[in-house]
Amino acid sequence: MSKGRDGKMSNKDELRDLQLELVMHEDGGTSRRIIVNDVDKYALVDKEKAAAWRKKMDLENQRAKDARGKFVISKNEPIKSLESSGITIADRRYLMQLVIYANINGKPLSKDGTPLTTTDIANIWGVTYKVAARRLKKFIDLGIINKISDKKIKHYSLDENYFLMGKGIKPGEKFVKVFKTKLNEIIQNVADLEKRQRKNKDLLDIIGLLNAVMPYFHYQTYYLVKNPDDNILQENENVLESLKRDPSQLKHLTRTQIGRVLGYKKVDLKTIEKYMDYLQKAGAVMVLLTKGKPRYLIHPDLLFRMDGNGTDDYTEYVRNLFNQHN
Repeated sequence: MSKGRDGKMSNKDELRDLQLELVMHEDGGTSRRIIVNDVDKYALVDKEKAAAWRKKMDLENQRAKDARGKFVISKNEPIKSLESSGITIADRRYLMQLVIYANINGKPLSKDGTPLTTTDIANIWGVTYKVAARRLKKFIDLGIINKISDKKIKHYSLDENYFLMGKGIKPGEKFVKVFKTKLNEIIQNVADLEKRQRKNKDLLDIIGLLNAVMPYFHYQTYYLVKNPDDNILQENENVLESLKRDPSQLKHLTRTQIGRVLGYKKVDLKTIEKYMDYLQKAGAVMVLLTKGKPRYLIHPDLLFRMDGNGTDDYTEYVRNLFNQHN
């Protein structure tokens, strides 16, 4: 870079790295902002903040390249709190159906850009207007859904204490990414199974089980466990090596424990087994038997707990397991 006679950088050189941009606002006003093309040279922030900024940008780039598409963040602790709220598996099923229509920044649930009304939601759920209104009121009373009145028309949004889209979470907060495309595919698969199984008219309710167990799948392995937040890896170890070294690290959920999560006081093991069997047929979970005991694996394109685009070796391994056995 050339310098002037006094050894200082010339104005011409500075302009290569600094741009002045005129910003027009909706109200007709304007403001000016400086764009810095070389953050390192101007060091407008300290190195620690600059590193954090670059890390954030790297994550955003990864998310933008995620082939799994748009996702909604579900917060683990609030979802867990529903276990003692009196919410049913059918309630949870209706809630999961609405996740597909979640919008960014707390905006109303919408389809093709149009906010959903009570009638629209009744059609999505396949129930009458009266039943939909009653169910929505229950969700509003529980604080899971917010009512947004637009003149005489009611719209709704998912409460951001439970679900987020387009925003980050607080440091240390446990979360699950729910991918809309895969969730919609699973719901359609279960609906198809329901049509073929005439005896099971409420088969679609099993989608609610996915909502109930979201906080319980292990962030590194995708198994349903009692210790979903435990780091099982030692230094320079991958997931498969860790599982081989000590399989007992994961405390797998039993059918009885899954029933308790659903709020059943008396758990019918055959019912839970049937639920999981149908979810496996729909491609949402995989049931693996170890010494006659079932272990449940969640599809990483449906639910995911890490930052990244799901192309690491272990996630690819799990994805291929589903491709082979479903």
